[in-house]
Amino acid sequence: MTADALEFCLAISRAHASLNLKLQDSLGAFHGLDYEDFRLLHLLLRAEDGRMAMPTLSRALGLPMSALLRKMVLLEKTGLAERTAGANGDSRQNHRVAVLRPGGRKLMQAAVTTVEAICADAVKSLDIESLPQIHAALLALCLDDTPNT
Repeated sequence: MTADALEFCLAISRAHASLNLKLQDSLGAFHGLDYEDFRLLHLLLRAEDGRMAMPTLSRALGLPMSALLRKMVLLEKTGLAERTAGANGDSRQNHRVAVLRPGGRKLMQAAVTTVEAICADAVKSLDIESLPQIHAALLALCLDDTPNT
């Protein structure tokens, strides 16, 4: 790895940490959410009918099922989301579905506005024309799980 590549990766890490802190602070202060809960609820908000199979949600969040279940229990207690049986009525855990509740939908609509403003501020110094290329490059980094030897 060259020094430029190392500095680039470290800069990405610092930018991510800074953005994460801003999101955590604002989501907590204004909406009572942490960023991980926002990510989970945002996936449900964007999903068809606000529903997503638990294994699919687990993979999308990069969480083991046990961690997702712990999060869902807390979101159920606050009335933001719930777990229900899948379409076939099967109650086994791998056929359960996470569902966004009306209170969760309302909260998320406000929280998305907050996160959009923070993200717009975070990228304002970038050339808007270059955002698709930057996004593609970062996505490629995320998807490249081949070890370098």
